[in-house]
Amino acid sequence: MRAYVMIGAPGSGKSTYASKLAETVNAFIVSGDDIRAELYGSAEIQGNWAEIHDRIEELVSEASGMPVILDGTHYRASYRKEAIALLNSYGYSEVEAVVVNPSVETCLKRNASRSRKVPEHVIRTIHQKLNASLKNLYNEPFFRINYIF
Repeated sequence: MRAYVMIGAPGSGKSTYASKLAETVNAFIVSGDDIRAELYGSAEIQGNWAEIHDRIEELVSEASGMPVILDGTHYRASYRKEAIALLNSYGYSEVEAVVVNPSVETCLKRNASRSRKVPEHVIRTIHQKLNASLKNLYNEPFFRINYIF
């Protein structure tokens, strides 16, 4: 069974691509933003990671039997490792990384046109840390790595 882990800074286009991918492969999207909105009333509220993780796991469990897409930044290798382990534990043996990584300027421009804006310094920090972590992406246990430009 195949699963996808979206990787990219806020404003990169991850969620837009995840929606298109979900239509193409008939996948269920598990979105951290949607879960925070569900649990706390707003995607802007970062909330309690343990609660969010529990809800992610519930949704992955419910999606078993169909492809699933984890839509989040996954900008650290440790976050990706945790996502892969979770997916593997539910029988997803083919986990594909989907890297959406335009320039930080593109992310900032897209963010400026959104109704829910992420602070600029957060986007810059995540973008920088993401690019540092991508240098070792091929050493991570992904079935496939797909770069979206």
